[in-house]
Amino acid sequence: MATISWKSLWERSCAGTLPTYRILVPDSVSENVRNVWRARSYRVDATEPGTQLVTAGMSRNLIRSRVKFAAATTAGAIATGIAALPTVLISVFDSVPEGGVITTGIIGTISAAGAGYTGWKYRKDPRRLDRKAKESASAAEWITPERLGWVPGLTKGQDTDEQRLFHLTVVTAQKIARTRAWTHPIMQDHVSRVDLDHAVASIGRRLVELVEIRAELEQMRQTNINAGGGTPADPSTDKQIVAYLRQLTRAFSSMVDRVLALNAYYERLRKLDQQLLMLDQTERSREIGSRVLDVISRTADDENADWRLQELNIEAEAHAESINELLRELTVTAEGFDDLDELDSKIARAQKQVDEQLGLNRAGEQLGQNREQRHLS
Repeated sequence: MATISWKSLWERSCAGTLPTYRILVPDSVSENVRNVWRARSYRVDATEPGTQLVTAGMSRNLIRSRVKFAAATTAGAIATGIAALPTVLISVFDSVPEGGVITTGIIGTISAAGAGYTGWKYRKDPRRLDRKAKESASAAEWITPERLGWVPGLTKGQDTDEQRLFHLTVVTAQKIARTRAWTHPIMQDHVSRVDLDHAVASIGRRLVELVEIRAELEQMRQTNINAGGGTPADPSTDKQIVAYLRQLTRAFSSMVDRVLALNAYYERLRKLDQQLLMLDQTERSREIGSRVLDVISRTADDENADWRLQELNIEAEAHAESINELLRELTVTAEGFDDLDELDSKIARAQKQVDEQLGLNRAGEQLGQNREQRHLS
């Protein structure tokens, strides 16, 4: 039932669009590098709309202050050289002219000052990557559709459930960031506790691991079948691989639950949007009602005006209570997709079992080869 639910959500939100996301794993680079990229107006957050472009310039210093420093240094060196050239030529045949030395010194001082100023500006530029930052930037990990098994093409293209699920995750997170409630002052403390970028990147990383482990298991299974000429050469190994694949399916179901929880969080934010809009309208009506009551009190006596204002106050309190209840529900819902420790342990156990099985298979093949060699000898 859960699988049908998430696939219907994917068909409704993502089926008509190509997966063009590039999601940065926050833990793969330092916070300093992320700040530099933000200063360069690069998109590094999963919740930002549009496509993240990964360029070679992200790990280099292609910035204006560097160009100014290089231009000032080069121009200063050329100017100093041109000023010093007549003095050098004259000094070869005659004594060194005092005026030429002074002129060269003045131009050299100006050039050094210009190079020093532009160099200081370049060093203090928030868009500059130092040596450590360059190493961190070059090792940045990006989650792409290709890593999740997506192959473009009209005839030979292919897709995976992992890619579709993550595509739905990215789209849902961007919808959350675009809601009115997400940027409303009343959500300031709550938003600081829910790291959407980390949640999206963590789901993507887990799905990439699932794809990689499944590919290894399928390769082992195919090798076992080929060795037996169409049937598994080692039935016990084949059964073990099937058991591992079943565990990975359960892990994928756990990821589906988290993505559905993320979508439920989005639906609650939409409800909160409506409540906030109604509250704003009620607050505005109450403000206008106060002004009306003030005008009436200064012009004529109207007993009903005071009662109408009280009704507006009661309505505003009802909206505020509904909003508080929705905030409590959001806190509970966020726990459904913000905690990945259990899934991490499942995948780690599955990976360990796969590695152990690979080691046993290699040991068995080596033992078989040794027996054949002894038999031949």
